[in-house]
Amino acid sequence: MMKKQNSLASSAALMGVIILLSKVMGLLRDILVTANFGTTEAAVAYETASKLPVTIFDFVLGGVVTSAFIPIYNAIAVKKSKKDALGFAYSYVNLVLIITLSIAVLGMVFAPALVKFIAPELSDSTSALAAELTRIMFPMVISVGLAFSFVGFLQSEGEYNIPALISLVSNLIMVGYLLFLSDSFGIKGLSYAMLIGWSAQAVVQIPAVIRHGFRYKPLSPINTPDIRHALKNTVPILLSTWVTPVCNLINTSIASGIDNGRAITALGYANRLYIIIVGVFSFVATNLLFPYFAKAAASGDTGESDRLTRTSVKILVFILAPISAGIIVLAEPFVSLVFERRAFTPADTAITGEALRFYAVGMIFAAVCEVLTKAFFAVEKAKIPMTAAIVSMVFNVTLLLVVGERLGVGGIALISGLSAGVNMAVNLIFAVRHRMLTPQKPDIADIGKSLVSAVLMGAAVYAVYRFMQDSGKLAAFALPTIAGVLVYAVLVTVLRSEEMNGIINKVRGKK
Repeated sequence: MMKKQNSLASSAALMGVIILLSKVMGLLRDILVTANFGTTEAAVAYETASKLPVTIFDFVLGGVVTSAFIPIYNAIAVKKSKKDALGFAYSYVNLVLIITLSIAVLGMVFAPALVKFIAPELSDSTSALAAELTRIMFPMVISVGLAFSFVGFLQSEGEYNIPALISLVSNLIMVGYLLFLSDSFGIKGLSYAMLIGWSAQAVVQIPAVIRHGFRYKPLSPINTPDIRHALKNTVPILLSTWVTPVCNLINTSIASGIDNGRAITALGYANRLYIIIVGVFSFVATNLLFPYFAKAAASGDTGESDRLTRTSVKILVFILAPISAGIIVLAEPFVSLVFERRAFTPADTAITGEALRFYAVGMIFAAVCEVLTKAFFAVEKAKIPMTAAIVSMVFNVTLLLVVGERLGVGGIALISGLSAGVNMAVNLIFAVRHRMLTPQKPDIADIGKSLVSAVLMGAAVYAVYRFMQDSGKLAAFALPTIAGVLVYAVLVTVLRSEEMNGIINKVRGKK
């Protein structure tokens, strides 16, 4: 047990560093995009076009690629042999390639119609440019499917660091383009850079895939019992991952009619900042732990799964509660500090900051929901997160259609955050009912301590910000942030949070 915990800790630390670097490069990419294009027509067209391949991929495959692969691959490896598991992997990759090739061809053919569907209120010139950019980027779904297949294989083999590198590689390629070629090739060149960057996500994993015994066999059959087993889980897994793409579609459609489509870029920029902030922690937790969930399920160790789930939820709340509170208070100064230069104006800061503030409401909900969903996928109970997803989608779509446009950018983002809360709540109810999560009083108390400390910290941050808001961009953001970190650390120490006690013991060198 101690060896496994040490392995998890070291893997999590290294993966966290890699993902942090990736997020930093992603932030630099977005800073350069906003500086070069702001919320201009070109930016609106690019934001609309870049959503289409990813959104349609999420609809057709999305989380299925890894979530259906990992439990079955691990079960075959445990109950049969690695040779049999590799045979399943070869067939699975062939199936993914067939599906993604079909998506790419159809997406390129019907690009204009897809743009009109996702953003019906854009001007004719913006729609035409978006359709052209869509055709450039759609082939990347082939590489995305292959990359996620490799991620599932490598994580099943205990290799986490190479899969964590893939976003760093693609971000480096796009940053390189924006620094050195953007002035010459503009928004179309950026679309090609995105295509190349996402294609590199598959290529960079090939040496590690080969090292772990994978040898691609193009003639491997796709009509096998194991593939049929994977397909059986496809529909519930897909439906359970549809919350984000469905919300993105409706958000984009409504936003296309707000401020000449500028709301599309504001929501996009804010959402990427949100993902950068929350992604390091939730990505590490879900992607590191999922194979362990799957192996525990394959061996029938329900106690280990429960322990992993409870620990993950507590740590995520401990980390994300203060971040969420801080972003809610400091959204506009944060956006101003990060993005406001050249083509990105104070007006762009205001609309993007409004979106980011309300996205942050759902930060904890989304992260905890990711852990619970992965736990259900690991034991092949995909219908549970599917049910939660349907409930939250109905909630989200109903509110958006009724009041979305009237509430503006902030309302659209807030509804997305609240729907994440509905999704999490339904998953929690089922997890407790199926004894996949057995809440303990100390765990509930620690979560409460984190939440109370975060709320009080948010009040302190607001007070400092009101005092410092006219002191320049850096001071107006940095000083309230430093004050918030100190206040939160003191509060969770005074309240004797288990997570804070663990940090203190680590610093003191205690076990």
